[in-house]
Amino acid sequence: MKKMLIVLLAGLLMLTAVACRKEAEKPVEEPVDAAQADAAVGGWTLAADCAVTEARKAVFDKGMAALLGVDYVPVAYLGSQVVAGTNHVFLVKGTAVVPEAPASYALAYLYEDLQGNVKLLTVADLPIVPQENSTTAAVEAGLTGGWTYAEDPALTDEDEAKLEAALQNQVGASYAIVAYVGEQVVAGLNRCLLVQVTPVVPNARPHYALAYIYTDLEGNSSLTQVIDLDVGAYCTYGA
Repeated sequence: MKKMLIVLLAGLLMLTAVACRKEAEKPVEEPVDAAQADAAVGGWTLAADCAVTEARKAVFDKGMAALLGVDYVPVAYLGSQVVAGTNHVFLVKGTAVVPEAPASYALAYLYEDLQGNVKLLTVADLPIVPQENSTTAAVEAGLTGGWTYAEDPALTDEDEAKLEAALQNQVGASYAIVAYVGEQVVAGLNRCLLVQVTPVVPNARPHYALAYIYTDLEGNSSLTQVIDLDVGAYCTYGA
């Protein structure tokens, strides 16, 4: 009887040791932030860094290889969406392949499958003309109200410093300039910037917006309007 009890106890100790070892060998799960949680249920996750890296450029080139008639250059990587694979959204500068064609800006959506194949979903014109109802618009025949797309999405160091100063005077949110996308000549100059906005509150989620800054003839700049931009709203899936 005593020998049987010893054998049973030894067996129990062995089973406990195996269970503990298996628990210890489980991979440690990394904490998931709010943006990642959104991505897991189909939401778009904004890029923490909008730079067009070599890896992102490779995805872009694969998806745009078959497109003819317009030359698209990636300006910024805006975000991704987890599906059965990944959807990507880029801010692009487009120029029609005809003499003296003006530049335009658009949102290009690409789908990358689990095998690394990439296809273009849609290209949607970036709407930059401010409307009275605090929305934006762009029409097929061209922009209205004297607005034109910017020839160069990059700002000079001097202009960027002035515009950033105008943005940072605002209370309640911080603004990071992504690209210079449009302008309107008035008694001075109105500029439209694509910006990433982060509210100054705990656990705030950033979002994209179009910020409008007026620069007078003396070079003074002030923010006149900010219109939120939902990058997911312009994607046509399965196109």
